[in-house]
Amino acid sequence: MIDVCGEPYQADAHILKFSNGLVYAIDAGQRSKFTAYLKKNNITAIDKLFISHAHKDHYNGIINVIQSGVKINTVYFNIPNKEVCDTERPWGCDYEHILQTIKFIKDHSISVKSLKAGDTFKPQDNMILTVLAAFDGSNTPIGKTDINDTSAIMKLIYGKKSILFTGDLNARLSEYLVRSKYAIKADILKVPHHGAEGVATNAFFDAVSPKMALVPAPKNLWLSDRSKRIRDYFSSKHIPVLVSGIDGDVTVILYEDRYDVVKK
Repeated sequence: MIDVCGEPYQADAHILKFSNGLVYAIDAGQRSKFTAYLKKNNITAIDKLFISHAHKDHYNGIINVIQSGVKINTVYFNIPNKEVCDTERPWGCDYEHILQTIKFIKDHSISVKSLKAGDTFKPQDNMILTVLAAFDGSNTPIGKTDINDTSAIMKLIYGKKSILFTGDLNARLSEYLVRSKYAIKADILKVPHHGAEGVATNAFFDAVSPKMALVPAPKNLWLSDRSKRIRDYFSSKHIPVLVSGIDGDVTVILYEDRYDVVKK
């Protein structure tokens, strides 16, 4: 989990480095902090970059990454339905900016693909990254949703250990995932929506049953009333929480039967 937040805004970016040298990324932040992390850690190429959903705090940093000269092989980015996107103007989803960003990526000879439930990626032996859900906001089992609930829900499994990446999953869709018994149980949860309300329900957190939670959020947001329910939930369950705006960059070293955590 990379600290790409800057007061007062929030953002998401995660790097997955594998023992065979491959590098994946999930989201790219909003400004230049993601690129600064890549440069500092001598990451010159990303094989696959997954954009969870079409909000700028998750995808806009990709422009700076490309301009910096970091090589990207493939970007996975579901272009949202324009009707759904336009319901958030001017504060949220920006359809024209998304199209411009996709064009910018393609103009730099980077392949752009979509994601769907069931897609699987096998970056190394005994490891699999699976897309559990990816809805378009229009044709969903709960009716029309906002852009947050188009987030690709992805699960990384290595041996007996797992991490659940949730984008900005909201309460309504999280309830559906629990009712429908999606395979969301995981050892580590990337808490959706920067740990702030309308985030996933407590029942969703119960179903995941994490041993640790990662929250990409600025300090002032995590300590605000908007995050009180989520703070109280993890505190009451005695689940350790690491917040990027407080703990900085957080590295989880995943083994087949355990994990270690390093803060920078």
